[in-house]
Amino acid sequence: MKKIFLNEYHESHGAKFAPFVGYSMPINYSTGIIKEHLHTRKSAGVFDVSHMGQILIQNTESNCTKLEKIIPLNLDNLKLNSSSYSFILNEKGGIIDDIIISKLIIDDLTYFFIVYNASRKKIDEEIFIDTVKSYSILNNNSLLAIQGPHSSKIISNLFDGIEDMYFMQIRNFIYENHSIFVSRTGYTGEDGFELSIPNSAIDNLINDLMSNNEVILCGLGCRDSLRLEAGLSLYGNELYEEITPVEANLSWAVSKERMKLGGFNGYQIISKQKEEGVSQKRVGILSKSKSILRSKMKLFNENNQNIGTITSGGYSPTLNTSIAMAYINKIILKNSSKILCSIRNNMEEVELTNLPFIKHNYRKGTI
Repeated sequence: MKKIFLNEYHESHGAKFAPFVGYSMPINYSTGIIKEHLHTRKSAGVFDVSHMGQILIQNTESNCTKLEKIIPLNLDNLKLNSSSYSFILNEKGGIIDDIIISKLIIDDLTYFFIVYNASRKKIDEEIFIDTVKSYSILNNNSLLAIQGPHSSKIISNLFDGIEDMYFMQIRNFIYENHSIFVSRTGYTGEDGFELSIPNSAIDNLINDLMSNNEVILCGLGCRDSLRLEAGLSLYGNELYEEITPVEANLSWAVSKERMKLGGFNGYQIISKQKEEGVSQKRVGILSKSKSILRSKMKLFNENNQNIGTITSGGYSPTLNTSIAMAYINKIILKNSSKILCSIRNNMEEVELTNLPFIKHNYRKGTI
């Protein structure tokens, strides 16, 4: 079982650990998942997500062209100091991974900085190594996220000008003579920042962040409930290699220009799906009872036809009810008046709802 660099720090601060995609990760602290969740929504929480993959790829013409074969964005037009959510696609348009890709300058050279899922590290890195030259996998960098409405005020004490950044912007800052990347991103639905920093400086940085009494440490437990409320997909649950961006209701993350020009993996399939539609879609589900909706629970209509499957589910501390995301069959849905969930051999009625469950609180602007 792998350990993140700050493992001892988290142990000393009361973290409860559990295995997660090959890593021993903090799931929660003494405050508990629900309090960590609610505190992030009203103030700020710090998450250690150093299990995730990070890579720098030099922005050469050759690298850009090759990356655009697997990533359906116009990377040449990605603005400097900007980030974009997208995918690595296979030849059938299936999602190998969802990523955040950014463009920034380091020592007068332009680079793509990509953050990818821990569960897909081996596969993604094999693809990058086979696809590009002039790259650096940042195995000696940690990744911290500070999330919540007070995160900007807190982090501005450490980095000048950071409050002026908008959602999906990134900048290179100097912290104790170390170059670190700070992006106004996150996976909670709240305003927040993610910081990629060399391990040699991470101890001081987390101490600086935690010196503010408005901040608490948060684990992956509440990170999952926060992203579920925000209607954000998780690889391995909502996303996998057999699902396309269109089926995942994420076709907005495939650039319109690339949809016109094509030239990326799965273009023909994705183009046809956008034109003709797909048979299933990702939706939100609300419980009508006190029962907790869970991943892999089956959904049926009033005629006992299987209409779909829950992909992520759990208790929503913000809404004080159980919520879920699911893939449902659009054709069967048209002829259905009720949706029922099989919970412990009982059929309980649930309600279909739009995503996200809570309004996103990003600081948006023109970038």
